[in-house]
Amino acid sequence: SLPETPATIIERWGALDSESRAAAVATLVARPEYAAKLLDALASGRLERTAVSAFHARQIQSFKNPALDKRLAEVWGQLRASSDERTQLADRLKTTLGAKTGRGVDAGKGRALYTALCAPCHKLYGEGGELGPDITGSDRHNLDYLVSNIVDPSAVVPGDFRMSVVEMKDGRVLNGFVGAGTGRTITVRGLGEPVTVERSAVAKVELSDASLMPEGLVEPLAPEQLAA
Repeated sequence: SLPETPATIIERWGALDSESRAAAVATLVARPEYAAKLLDALASGRLERTAVSAFHARQIQSFKNPALDKRLAEVWGQLRASSDERTQLADRLKTTLGAKTGRGVDAGKGRALYTALCAPCHKLYGEGGELGPDITGSDRHNLDYLVSNIVDPSAVVPGDFRMSVVEMKDGRVLNGFVGAGTGRTITVRGLGEPVTVERSAVAKVELSDASLMPEGLVEPLAPEQLAA
C-alpha cells in the first residue's frame, strides 16, 4: 500500500486505455483510503462518474465505513434502494423505454454500453465473460424481464452466482466468487483479473445473499444512454 498510488493513477487517467482504466479503478476500490481519493476525483470532475461501476460502488460499501457511504451517495448515487424505490424505478424505466422502442434508438451506442457494462460478466452468442449466466437464451425482448433483472438482480439468486466478501488483514476487501485454490491460497474472481491471495492473509470470508451482479447499474447513465 503506497499513499501516492491514488494521485498517480488519477494524474495518468487521461492516458490510460479502457483495460488499464478498469485495472486502475479496481486498485482504487480495494482500500478505504484509496476509495476516498477516488470519490474526491469524481466530485472534482477529474474522473467521470461512469468510471465507477455499480460493482465498484458495492466494493466501496463493503468497507462498512459510514463516511465513505455518505460520500459515495453524494458523488455517485445510492446503490441499494428500498423496495418501493426499486418498484418506482422499474415502472419509470418501463414507461420510458417502452415509449422509445424502435424509435430514435442507436444500436451502435447500445452495443457499446452492453460491451462496457454487461459483457465483462455475461456471455452472449459465445462472446463475453463467464462470471454471470449465459444470456443467449434469455427473454431479452421482454421489457418486464429485462427491467426487473437489472433493477433488482438479487431478487432471485441461484446458488452458483452468490457473491463472497473477502476481508484481508491489510484492510483490503475483495468481492467475487471464491474459487478453487491450493491449500495455501484462495482465488477470488470478480470484475477484472482473478486475484489469488494467501489464506494466512485473509481475515474473514462471508458468503452473501446478494447476486454478484449489483444494483445501481443504471445509476450513472444519462436518459439517452438508457434508451440506446
